[in-house]
Amino acid sequence: MATVAATASAVLPHPRPQNNEQNLSLNKPTQIALPSDHSLAPLIKTYSRSPSPSTALQLHAHSLKRGLSSDVFVQTSLLSFYASHNHFSLARHLFHRMPSKNVVSFTAMIDASLRIGRPDDALSLFRDMQLSGITPDGFALVGALSACSMTGALNLGRWIHAYVRRNGVDLTEFVGTALVDMYCKCGCVRDAVSVFDSMPIRTVRSWNAMLHGLAVNGRGAEAARLFDAMESDGRHRPTGVTFLSLLCGCAHGGLVEEGRRYFDRMRSEYGIVPTVKHYGCMADLLGRAGLLDEAFDMVSKMPIPPNSVVWGALLSACKARDDVVMAERVMERLARMACTDTSHHVIMSQIYGRCGWMEKSAEARLRVGRKPTGTAWVEVGCEVHEFVVGDASHPMWGEIEHMLGDMEAKAEMEEGFEDPPHSEKVAIAFGLLRVSSPAPIRISKNLRICKHCHCFMKRVSLVYEREIVVRDRNRFHLFYRGSCTCKDYW
Repeated sequence: MATVAATASAVLPHPRPQNNEQNLSLNKPTQIALPSDHSLAPLIKTYSRSPSPSTALQLHAHSLKRGLSSDVFVQTSLLSFYASHNHFSLARHLFHRMPSKNVVSFTAMIDASLRIGRPDDALSLFRDMQLSGITPDGFALVGALSACSMTGALNLGRWIHAYVRRNGVDLTEFVGTALVDMYCKCGCVRDAVSVFDSMPIRTVRSWNAMLHGLAVNGRGAEAARLFDAMESDGRHRPTGVTFLSLLCGCAHGGLVEEGRRYFDRMRSEYGIVPTVKHYGCMADLLGRAGLLDEAFDMVSKMPIPPNSVVWGALLSACKARDDVVMAERVMERLARMACTDTSHHVIMSQIYGRCGWMEKSAEARLRVGRKPTGTAWVEVGCEVHEFVVGDASHPMWGEIEHMLGDMEAKAEMEEGFEDPPHSEKVAIAFGLLRVSSPAPIRISKNLRICKHCHCFMKRVSLVYEREIVVRDRNRFHLFYRGSCTCKDYW
């Protein structure tokens, strides 16, 4: 039985792929006519798109027998195949062994890096492509913009936008939507609106991207007005994703009645059946507004079984309201589902702790396994710096640590400080050292910002007279002069 790893080993004499890479087998080889040298690359590309890619593997073996494994078109087609089937290690080895690379091979690796959650690698590949003198096409630009969105690399995103305008790159649906998404996820809503307004052709994806961008930036009322414009335009029918963005905007803006109306309209006017995600948004909306009983009743009576995400949204609302009784009811439902997500125990421990139930807080903590590692990114110039909680390996760590001490002394917080400091605090300290005033310090974080860090950011923005933009897992926070645009509603 031949496998992806076995077929690739002749070309890639490297260690076997990691265990998490799926092993695609050739149990039943497909009988195909042997292709000519010129048709091999297109055939690999064609067959690699099928759900069962065994024929593409046979073509790889055929390329070895014919001595075509070094052909740039064959290599690029094979690289795209391995990258698209989540065999990142094999794709990377093949990429590094390629004597000649082109825009397709670079784009395939950029997309593969994004798929496995390595936006920093994607940005490095984009820079390498530029240094190699290869002109990026629309697909490469979209990949690079996606990486900018994930890391908050606003300056590089602006450079790409300038490149698009300077070189006459068509503002297609994909490039335009990627720019809108990038600007929104970097907290630059005005720039996103400018791009959206200048797009010659808008699709429902474009409208949805702009709606979602307004929602996560806490501009629910503006999202509602944009939806009105979408309906008036009449060329694109709203989808389930459209209403997800609207409900998200209502949740972040505390627009309870508007959210209820949209939830009803999606069913009655547009015939869209709500999914678990829509119910999760409604649970979040009602819970944030303090309507915990109504939210619990709605989730309990859902026509489809609620998942742990829906109950988790309600649990987070209980934390915001310090409602330990409702939180315990929610945890009972999660226990019935045999949910393995330990983050719920973290939240429950925090709720117990804030209510003074320290023994129960400790018990809940014992049920927590390994938590996701907090990571934050800050951009200086066009370079993105990553900070992981507990990691002191940054070359400027001595200066960062000194700045952290200065920040903590000047913030004069009543509560103590965590040890080690959360990643967003370290990123802010580095930003204060490297980002010149009055430019805002822009931070991206992979987890939700905690209440203590949120209060700390407000104090730092006041004491240091700096504008701080933080994008966490849920939304954007703009800290300025001691307050946040979320109005402590996140």
